[in-house]
Amino acid sequence: MRFGFHISISGGFSKVPDRVPDGCGTLQIFPSNPRGWKKKPLDKDDVEGFKIRVEEKDLSPVVVHSTYLPKINTPKKDLREKSIDALNQEIERAEALGGDYFIIHLGVKGGEVELLKDTLSRLKYRTIMILLENTCYSRFKDMGIIMKDFPDMGLCFDTAHAFEAGYDLRREDKFRDMLKEIDDHIGIDRLKLIHLNDSMTPLGSKVDRHYHIGRGYIGALGFINIFRDEYFSTLPGIMETPGCEGCDAMNLRAVQYLSQY
Repeated sequence: MRFGFHISISGGFSKVPDRVPDGCGTLQIFPSNPRGWKKKPLDKDDVEGFKIRVEEKDLSPVVVHSTYLPKINTPKKDLREKSIDALNQEIERAEALGGDYFIIHLGVKGGEVELLKDTLSRLKYRTIMILLENTCYSRFKDMGIIMKDFPDMGLCFDTAHAFEAGYDLRREDKFRDMLKEIDDHIGIDRLKLIHLNDSMTPLGSKVDRHYHIGRGYIGALGFINIFRDEYFSTLPGIMETPGCEGCDAMNLRAVQYLSQY
């Protein structure tokens, strides 16, 4: 498994690859300021510098995560239109940066299915693959209802979100049940990426709080089950763990250690 982290784009994209910790083989970024609707035009030299360093450091895949503000399931027409426009701008930027995957959170609640399908049908992408990510209240069978209409989109599996939604990754039998649900309703081959995050909140909390690998409620056993699985173990794993001095190195050591079991 290639490990990586979500990396800050502060100061320009060309600085990102050199922030990737030693021992990592992939990375994730935002396509723009994650807390603002307005996006500065991409600088050609900055983009080229990013792509050159990514190639030199053999970082693959390049993962781009949608920003915080777009809401694909809002019933408010103005906000929905603004969100679709923002996402299409972000996808265009992700493609210009040479991104392989573009991630959008897909939380399915009652009555939103047709709204979500319509929103996804209006996204414009050419060279990048859209990955739909489970949320802290997502059920994979419900995600499958949406995803069957978009066969060219893939799945991003977030460990913390799955656990917070009620999937007990610590128990091998429950982990296998979850894999069967994914395969039955989505197709396991559509799973392309894992977000490796422990959870600060207990099983089924439906509260999204990431924590350091092996130190939260998922603990070592949950990650060992993931790393032992013959399909999961072939996928890239991106960590979105809390930032602090030395924390990325600590989390990288943790996944490297647990993946040896």
